[in-house]
Amino acid sequence: MMVSKIDNKILGILQQDVRTPISKIAKEVGLSENGVRYRLEKLEKEGYIKSYTILLNPKKFGKKLLAIFNLEVEPKAMRTILPKLTELDEFIKIYQTTGQYSINAIGLFDNEESLSLFINNKLLFEFPIQNYTVEIVMRKVKDTDYEI
Repeated sequence: MMVSKIDNKILGILQQDVRTPISKIAKEVGLSENGVRYRLEKLEKEGYIKSYTILLNPKKFGKKLLAIFNLEVEPKAMRTILPKLTELDEFIKIYQTTGQYSINAIGLFDNEESLSLFINNKLLFEFPIQNYTVEIVMRKVKDTDYEI
């Protein structure tokens, strides 16, 4: 089921600033505050809204290096390796993928030394990785989640 134009507008406003007051949203979309609340509850219940959250700046926490990992593991090991990989604080996103590399993961690190230590002392030491590549992100060109 698709959302209405008004619901799209409400979602767009919240994506710009999740702290936008209901009263301001109501004025912008031409509804009462209760009407906006009702629509938000419905969008939440139907799964269009996953959560309300804040986005932290990793650089302010010393995480200056973003790395993309392509990991090749035996298909038999996939069931056991994925839950263990999710426990690693260094990985912020993990995807099971098709192709030569069956796992793609995004990691945050303080610097190149911490990345190297992670690879050699944790990733390759504790996991049955058959083959891998690591790319360091030079700059972000576009970095968004789904937007209306």
